[in-house]
Amino acid sequence: MKRIDVEFCLYGGAFMKKLLLIPAMLFPYTFVLGLGLEEPFSNGDYALLGFVMLFFVLPTVCNIIFMIVSRKDDPRKLMLAALLVKLVHIPAYVMVFLFGVMAALMIFFTLPLILLLVIGDYVVLLISSSISVFAIAKNVKENKMLSLIALFCQFFFCADVISLFVLWRASKKTKEAIF
Repeated sequence: MKRIDVEFCLYGGAFMKKLLLIPAMLFPYTFVLGLGLEEPFSNGDYALLGFVMLFFVLPTVCNIIFMIVSRKDDPRKLMLAALLVKLVHIPAYVMVFLFGVMAALMIFFTLPLILLLVIGDYVVLLISSSISVFAIAKNVKENKMLSLIALFCQFFFCADVISLFVLWRASKKTKEAIF
């Protein structure tokens, strides 16, 4: 039986590995949903914080499990998986930005709300960057300088996606398609 190794199919691992990426992909949307359901600083209610923290633990644990079970995978495919996770987050970043702009226009309680939005976005960035850092660390042997630059960029908005894409494109294909 012939096997086709399709690169755009997330990565060549098992189906269960792919399922481990879903909580990381959904985390920013739980943050946006939490913002839409409840006003963050109303009457000292910390339901939003609990809601986000609950959905922070799940992706973090799934990312750690993903890294453990993917330790022998091809770095290029891991970078592609990390890139796709980051690309799924873009609409959530846009929604949080628009929510922040609306909050800034209202001027009332703007600083605490904008601070919450910035911290929430950075937590999302850190969750998606854990997979990227793992993939980049596996690629250091192949492309040292570019890997170090991409590793540094993983902690800055927009630079993380661009640097990961550049590194993914620059890395050699270690396995050719088998037909």
